[in-house]
Amino acid sequence: MSLSVTSGLRLPFAVWGPLAAASLFPVWCGWGQGVNLNDDAYITLTYAKNLAAGRGFVFNHPPPTFGTTTPLFALLVALLAALVRQVPVDVVAVWATVLAWLAAGWMFWVFRRVWHLDDRSACLVAVSVLLGGWAGPLGVLGSEVFLFHALLILALSLHLAGKAFPAGIVTGLLFLTRGEGVLVLGVMGLSLGYRRFVGSEGESEPEDWRDWGKYFLAHVGRLLAGFMLVLTVWAIYAYRTFGQVLPATLAAKRTQAALGWPSFTHELLTNWWRTWGGAGVGYPLLSVWWALVVVGLVTAFRRRLRWSVFPLWLVGYVGGYVALGVAGYWWYQVPVFLSLQVLFALGLVTCREMLERRFTRYGHRLGLAVAICGLAWILWPAARAVVLYDGDWRAASYRTLVAWLRVHARPTDRVAFHEVGYLGFYSEQRIVDLCGLTTPEVLPHFARRDLTWPLRTLLPEWYVASPTWDILPALREGGWLDRYYRRVAALPAPMADNSRFFNALIPLKVR
Repeated sequence: MSLSVTSGLRLPFAVWGPLAAASLFPVWCGWGQGVNLNDDAYITLTYAKNLAAGRGFVFNHPPPTFGTTTPLFALLVALLAALVRQVPVDVVAVWATVLAWLAAGWMFWVFRRVWHLDDRSACLVAVSVLLGGWAGPLGVLGSEVFLFHALLILALSLHLAGKAFPAGIVTGLLFLTRGEGVLVLGVMGLSLGYRRFVGSEGESEPEDWRDWGKYFLAHVGRLLAGFMLVLTVWAIYAYRTFGQVLPATLAAKRTQAALGWPSFTHELLTNWWRTWGGAGVGYPLLSVWWALVVVGLVTAFRRRLRWSVFPLWLVGYVGGYVALGVAGYWWYQVPVFLSLQVLFALGLVTCREMLERRFTRYGHRLGLAVAICGLAWILWPAARAVVLYDGDWRAASYRTLVAWLRVHARPTDRVAFHEVGYLGFYSEQRIVDLCGLTTPEVLPHFARRDLTWPLRTLLPEWYVASPTWDILPALREGGWLDRYYRRVAALPAPMADNSRFFNALIPLKVR
């Protein structure tokens, strides 16, 4: 590459002023997040808690289990928590997420020459990413979502800069953040081919087909070498620790969809996309945000071919999840939204540049006005979400359950439940995960839809029955439940409408 990756880092006030102001928004989000995180985030943070305490990669008690899809985030939070022991682990996770969000935005400034952006355009893209990180629930803070987004942007930037080996290393870290990160290798290869077939866009790649083929193979080879370096190091550690390299969670999530949970495909096509981009004119797609996303998409495939990596990534991500047929956890939509937000930013840049070219006299002012209006459009729903967010709607009842178990259960007692995040993080109990994510011996039976196997076979000291995971009728068949368990308490349980319904969580203790 003839362009410097980070050339011209001295920031004039017209650039660092908006960037600094926009950087306050993720900080404000982190401040308003609180520590009632999403329950699934606490699964990973339970591993981080134990790692920071020196107990190893365990879910409170040995043996080690691989029950998180984001081992890199667990290791990162554990390291930071070990360095600042006076700060709670979940608070460390929230602020690590905020830093990743900030990094995602600022990387478009640092790598602006790689993305073929002038200073004003790079500033506009970075500010768009910082202000429009997520316009839905704030429950993704404290999870791996923004770390994944930051590593995605870094990997693609290094790839476009011609630094294939470092890009491969970052892609390996991306894979350890979430497994779908491996798809980025394919996106990088496809982007090279697309730019070669459609147009050079000022690239320094060879023009001769044979020379280009050698360049392509060398670039992809260095990508794979960097990726395999990270994967090999992780595989050695994971196999020695868990006896496996990949988390055994895919079967559980496919089984959940087979049991009737809404699938990723269903949620994406019917619910999620309607909440993106703020208000529409009579229909969700008729909004400023979606219009600029379309402009950005056209620009990425017609004029700024380097940006085609984002729509290619979207196709790979959505296609992968649709093909897997997994349950539609609501945070699975966030990577889609964040990549669309990048295309929104590109659309905003395109409109600004078009106005400045078309209207010589007032184009600069018109472009500035359009940029300000566009940024205000994405800031409003995101800021409103911060004000209204009150944490995971199940948090109060789960904390009550944990407090009750601290009094009545011994730390060595096993507690069976289907939502194990809060239970694992805020207690020291042995947890039997009815879905099998953190209890590997349960997973094969769960995949066969034998939901009562953990109780009938393992006979945990405590079982918490929930109205949202009601297997009591199956347990009562043949009088089995009455022979082995009795009810000792009724505790408040969360309900779907955010009300609190008492006598729903029923701990049953072995006689």
